[in-house]
Amino acid sequence: MLTEKVRKDMQDAKRNKETLKANLLSTLYAEMFTQSKSGKEFKEEDELKIVRKFIKNADETLGFDISSEAKEKLTEEKKILSAYLPSQLGTEEIDKIVGEMVAQGKTIKDIMPFFKENYSGRYDGRAVSEAVKKIS
Repeated sequence: MLTEKVRKDMQDAKRNKETLKANLLSTLYAEMFTQSKSGKEFKEEDELKIVRKFIKNADETLGFDISSEAKEKLTEEKKILSAYLPSQLGTEEIDKIVGEMVAQGKTIKDIMPFFKENYSGRYDGRAVSEAVKKIS
């Protein structure tokens, strides 16, 4: 699971004296560990939600008037966190999949659930919607 990879990377960062990475991953691991002990089933999708939440928080903070050092730190944190997310489908890939589905007579009501089921966390819903509108 992703939680174990984060834990291992955190330990490696501590050994290598990468303070920023070690501190960030320590906080991320603690959040994942706490969530996993909440009593409900904890899946990889839940782990990815936590990583995305951390990235969103960094993005929101970058929107504020902060020092250039803080911006550099947050940008580096986002780069570290992004490594734990699955690769995103590109616009070309989305267009190809949508094109094939539309050719089969599928509508947006069929396409969106298909993407959610098969590509969860790897696509931008807006890009899929725009591809459907463009092709239809």
